[in-house]
Amino acid sequence: MDKFSVIIPSWDRKDDLKLALSSLGKQDYPDFEIIVVDNGSKDGSVELVEKEFPKVKLIKNPKNMGTSIAKNQGVAISTGSLVLFLDSDIEMTHDKCISNMVKIMSENLEIGALGGEAYKTPNGVITKRKEITPNCETSTYIMETDNYQLYECGYVATCNCMMRKSDLEKCNGFDNDIIYAGEDKEIGYKLRKLGLKSVVDSRCLVYHYVSQKSRASNFYAFHKNRIKIFIKNYPLYILPFLPILDIVEAASAKKIEELKQNNRDITKWVSENEQKVKKTNTLKKIAIVGTNYFWSLAKAYAWNAIFLPDTLLARIKNSNNIEEVRKKWL
Repeated sequence: MDKFSVIIPSWDRKDDLKLALSSLGKQDYPDFEIIVVDNGSKDGSVELVEKEFPKVKLIKNPKNMGTSIAKNQGVAISTGSLVLFLDSDIEMTHDKCISNMVKIMSENLEIGALGGEAYKTPNGVITKRKEITPNCETSTYIMETDNYQLYECGYVATCNCMMRKSDLEKCNGFDNDIIYAGEDKEIGYKLRKLGLKSVVDSRCLVYHYVSQKSRASNFYAFHKNRIKIFIKNYPLYILPFLPILDIVEAASAKKIEELKQNNRDITKWVSENEQKVKKTNTLKKIAIVGTNYFWSLAKAYAWNAIFLPDTLLARIKNSNNIEEVRKKWL
């Protein structure tokens, strides 16, 4: 059987982490290692792992290093040929999730990333797939059935994402400068350039509870990272057209409809106004979200303009982020 490693970055989510680790303990796969990368938690997460899950490998960072560095740290010490990234606020939906994932990966060498996330809602369980738009945003779609298998998507969110370690190394790991938001999308784009597919599958879902503890969200960081990823990876001749693509995407019918429905993939980026957004009519929602969106977008463009030489240099150098982590933070 393929040996593999589970990597879970975590920050101040003791109760969520306990549920995630407990659900992993119920899997029927015979042997795998679990690596928890704690990002300076102050809520007793480290003590929980040491006391109740002593077999778990634990990396204790003195402060929050960000999700990318944490993931690369886990990869750097992992021993499996497969790596499974999980968020700390998940629960495996059944005891064969991992067995199914390993089997699918071994039988389908064209798959570069495999996973899937399910959400419990008042109307039942829904699942999602993610696509990458022309301007490097994420477009999320609700899956209409729970019987889908090997359903190709733009990228697999790392709340539940299995990859071959060798493929991740070819992608040079996750961008260490991205604290959160977008690092998994960049990997999905790079896998596609390698000729590999990203796939979601109903046989290997996890429940994603999207805990609000220690979760940061804002339009500025989202856009800053998205534009940087675009500059680093997309053909440079498209770069002058990015502002036009951004405007078209922001005004798309899908975005307006999601806003009408209070879709959390839209409203989560304006947490300070979220309750106000939910209680207002559509025009006011557009004004609230739109103002925040475009002001943050302007700041993100300014940041990327200032650091454009650094980003272009990173594009040329194509540095190995996993090796950088191994040298600096392990």
